Amino acid sequence: MRSLLKSAYQSDHALEVIFSSLRWFFLVLSIVVFSLQYFENPVQLKLNLFIYLVIFGILYMGVSDFYLHKSSAGSRMYNLMTKGGPLFDFIAFSALVPLTGGTESPLFPLAYLIILHVAVYWRFLGGVIAAFLFILVYSIIYFVQASGVYTLNGFIPYFSDVFFLLLIGGLGGIIVSRERKHHSEKNVLAEAANRDYLTNLLNHRSFQEDLRKDLEKHVDFYLVLTDIDKFKSINDRYGHVTGDKVLREIGAIMTSMLPKKQGKVYRYGGEEFALILYSDDQTKVNKLLVEIKQAVANHHFYCEGEAFSITMSFGSCKQNGEYPDQLVEKADKLLYEAKNQGRNQIVYPG
Repeated sequence: MRSLLKSAYQSDHALEVIFSSLRWFFLVLSIVVFSLQYFENPVQLKLNLFIYLVIFGILYMGVSDFYLHKSSAGSRMYNLMTKGGPLFDFIAFSALVPLTGGTESPLFPLAYLIILHVAVYWRFLGGVIAAFLFILVYSIIYFVQASGVYTLNGFIPYFSDVFFLLLIGGLGGIIVSRERKHHSEKNVLAEAANRDYLTNLLNHRSFQEDLRKDLEKHVDFYLVLTDIDKFKSINDRYGHVTGDKVLREIGAIMTSMLPKKQGKVYRYGGEEFALILYSDDQTKVNKLLVEIKQAVANHHFYCEGEAFSITMSFGSCKQNGEYPDQLVEKADKLLYEAKNQGRNQIVYPG
């Protein structure tokens, strides 16, 4: 639970998992509350409506949980189910509160939680709009229950609840908006510190941190160092602007060919790149590196209409519990061996 709460501060997905879990908890709580009230005052119509509401809730939450855990974050169905969650909560609240005591319902405070959920996605404006919608529902319930009989003692709790709904919507929206903005700015700065400005690949700093963490966790992976053959001649002939373009395009090629779960690509420095490939199978690693090497060799680069091609050399080795600098040194020696053997090839430990 502690790790989930920590993740929720940094991840919308973790936050949605928490909200999803709370829905199931409040569903059980609603059943308990309704059952106790029903035994005291059995009304068949209320029972039928409550059963339909529970069935609807279970179906929606089941489908929502499926897409929350099975579909990729950012997909159409994922966004529909997560951002549509507050709408479902509002509908369920509007039906549940009248069935469990109306303005006296012990489930009324759920409105505050739903308003904050809305503010997560739609900030201050969303929080205020949600507050007014809940005030509308609450007001309808209040005036229906009052049946035309209004007293000062009845209006005081009404205005108090309305005030707190507005307070949660406005102040809660401001607080959530500030936190989200602060978190977003922090992420932008962190991303800038860990990215190479030219290629948009992870930079040398990220490489060293990831390498250290993977070695500490004893993760199986291959370290690959690769660089462009005779890159100096490209800069000399076509200029540094074209050289920068080559680096960007190679970074894009390697990134497109390496699924995120299988590894990461880094700009190690200059014309040299590093790859961490999460596999303990040299055959699979070699297949991927051959595909990358061939893709780069087959790619046409252009400078003022003139096409040219390049090749790359690779040094690859499996981690075996070395210190980071030892593993990098081993891969680097294999890369230089590939250079000495004629370039445009992949070398592994003998």
